[in-house]
Amino acid sequence: MARELHSLLNREAETGDIGYLPPKVLDQGTPHERPRQLQTGGQYSRRAADHAKKEEYREAIADLLRALLRPNVDETARDKLMSTMENFLKKTEKHSTKMAQDGDLSDLFDALDIDDDGKDNSDIDRSALKKLYRELSVKYHPDKNPDSAQRFNDIREAYEILADPVKTLLFDTGGMELVRKYEGGSDDLARTDNNEVRLHVDLKDVYMGTTRTVVNSRRIVCRACRLRPELPRCKQCKRCPGEMRQRQRWLNQHQYTIEEYEVPSSEKCMQDKAPVSVTVEKGMLGGDRINHPGMASQLPKEIPGDLLVSVSVKEHPLFRRIGNDLLVTVHVSLYEALLGFQREIVHLDGHTVVFGVERGVVLKPGSGLEIAGEGMPLREDPSSFGKFVVKFAIDFPESVDDKSATALEAALSGVGSGPGPVRVMPASVGQKTKGTQRRSEL
Repeated sequence: MARELHSLLNREAETGDIGYLPPKVLDQGTPHERPRQLQTGGQYSRRAADHAKKEEYREAIADLLRALLRPNVDETARDKLMSTMENFLKKTEKHSTKMAQDGDLSDLFDALDIDDDGKDNSDIDRSALKKLYRELSVKYHPDKNPDSAQRFNDIREAYEILADPVKTLLFDTGGMELVRKYEGGSDDLARTDNNEVRLHVDLKDVYMGTTRTVVNSRRIVCRACRLRPELPRCKQCKRCPGEMRQRQRWLNQHQYTIEEYEVPSSEKCMQDKAPVSVTVEKGMLGGDRINHPGMASQLPKEIPGDLLVSVSVKEHPLFRRIGNDLLVTVHVSLYEALLGFQREIVHLDGHTVVFGVERGVVLKPGSGLEIAGEGMPLREDPSSFGKFVVKFAIDFPESVDDKSATALEAALSGVGSGPGPVRVMPASVGQKTKGTQRRSEL
């Protein structure tokens, strides 16, 4: 457009025929572009220079065009503006050549017949992509269409990159070379830090298994800023953190130190908060981590770290977990301890566990029982379960009145539990134990 305008203005200067008259108010374009109106050609020119310093050549050339389209631009100013525009166009071409070394996702979208509306890595619907790939693979398979072998290879390569978020990012910001390094496990690729999120769940959740959602806050590389910077979401984008490198800095003629410096990035990044579905498996323990590869913050030409979801299990008011076993403390009365009882406990999934002590069996303090297969499911084998351990606590009465004491005394004496001897004697009369020796010495 700039070159065509240059040619048009030159013809007008030679013939005197005015073929283009700019409107009085330059109100064309999107809402993002309209506020760019300035008062003078010089203001446009100065702002164009500021854009060029930031390598925003598209905006720089647009401002030079606005300056040239203003009425009554003298010949000297026009020549200067055109010379500057020619310089910016050359820099744009050089910049485009450099950017072309990076991969172009548009080519991959074209191979799969997908409309490219500036999709970012996180915007790609990979479930729909898989379905589309299957359809195209059948349609263009060389066994059915011998002449479509190249198209089939392009489809397969495009899918292999777009189906993997890490490959998509590396291809978009560094080209096929980085993808090949990643596939080969090269140590040359940098990696961003992992992102850790804590997920609080109930004991019931890790008993039955469930799905929860966490919010993943991370930085993503905004491809749309390159293609459609007028999009509303791109207003929040900022330049990505630069690449850190090292260099020598000489302290004197014989000594130097190594310092880090930042190479500014040409990409734009945005902060993104997105829900992530997390599968809580049966039998998970508190502290277990659920790994979502490549879901941490992004940087151009770097492998994104992982989103690590750390499971934290809340305490249950009834059950206490010990490994794969469940422990529950059940209180029984003295009556039940002597005469037997039965209890029912509703388990974590709603089924009922029945247990008890038969009549005639005396429950002693500290007693308990184990029920196999009623504990927690094993994570490595959810069809197997640990033990259900019941610990009994006998509740004694706070006091016994005289009337009840008489009846209780008769009942206990009747079962051989009357009062014991007043004096405590050694196990064998005449044998001195350590305990009796100490008492005698005291």
